[in-house]
Amino acid sequence: MIYLDNNATTRVFEEVADAMRPYLVDRFANPASAIGEFDGVGRAIAESKTSVARLLGAAEGGAIVVTSGATEANNHAILGAARACPSRRHLIVSSVEHPSVLETVRHLETSGYRVTLLPVSRAGAVAVNQVHQMLSPDTLLVSVMLANNETGVIQPVGEIADVVKNYDPHVLVHTDATQAIGKLPVDLGGGLAAVDLLSFSAHKFHGPKGVGALFVRESVPFAPLLFGGGQQGGLRPGTENPSAVIGMAKAMEYMAARKQSVGAMQSLRDRIESEVKMFVPGSLVLGAEVPRLPNTLNLFLPGVQSTELVDKLASCGIAISSGSACSHGALRPSHVLLAMGLGHTDAQCCIRISLSIETTRSEVESFLIELGKACPRNEAAGIAI
Repeated sequence: MIYLDNNATTRVFEEVADAMRPYLVDRFANPASAIGEFDGVGRAIAESKTSVARLLGAAEGGAIVVTSGATEANNHAILGAARACPSRRHLIVSSVEHPSVLETVRHLETSGYRVTLLPVSRAGAVAVNQVHQMLSPDTLLVSVMLANNETGVIQPVGEIADVVKNYDPHVLVHTDATQAIGKLPVDLGGGLAAVDLLSFSAHKFHGPKGVGALFVRESVPFAPLLFGGGQQGGLRPGTENPSAVIGMAKAMEYMAARKQSVGAMQSLRDRIESEVKMFVPGSLVLGAEVPRLPNTLNLFLPGVQSTELVDKLASCGIAISSGSACSHGALRPSHVLLAMGLGHTDAQCCIRISLSIETTRSEVESFLIELGKACPRNEAAGIAI
């Protein structure tokens, strides 16, 4: 299989699986039990969380709350803030957020919260000055993702957070960093020092599925969603999963050690981009005018039904996507592409290609050959935005 759908999920590194295995078959005791404590299971979890915090630049002044993934972390970020600060009833989120953010704020909207959607440019970027214009005295939280899962567009989250805190330091700032970790520097002690809440999933950076985390900065008012145990300071009770936490930390450590591979990955992405623009008339790279993730390419291919192309390539053993894996099979076009100004028809002519540091040049060349066979070569008018 040629796997070019790494924004959907990634292969677990062997080193990660090896680190997890002892906590599945040998050191399997409940970490909160006496034997779990004596066997060092609890200590291994604590050390893994410390490693994650350090790699995110958050070794001081915050907590890493382990979750089942970014969907839960995003829900907890928004709902936990709302429960802790019931007097504030205004939420600001970008129009290109993951559904786990958009649907959560829509849920709160049914309870009387006011929701403001931040528009994006045709390139998919949020304008910092627009954030300031939308803030109000009862704003509770601003949520803008660090990098988009469909287009790879990088948002100016650090600048947005500074604007928010200058307006009112009590307004919370959340960012979904799921697609950024392992591909971009994520520094909660530097460029993201004004961010209060940050969420992510391990399976996006070669860790296991079913585990992620939410960073909660110290002194941020925040409430649990679950009850019935004291684990994780009561913020997310329930028996902790040592193998998953350890696998997540190991994957993050491994990606940090191989950050020099990101440049080669971007070169391969750029190779695909340049070749497709040459052999598919009227093709367009979405978000090309602004900073993007080094692994992500979203292409408008005129006259091509993206779902048919994805299926055709899958039959050849090549994995790409027509958008977010969370919306695969949906008949409606991507909300991200619509927010960028594409019409419904054009939005259904877009494919997403997402590489990893494991992607090879030979895989890229094979993909280009099969894509060339599958794409019509007729002249097209181009995109209508």
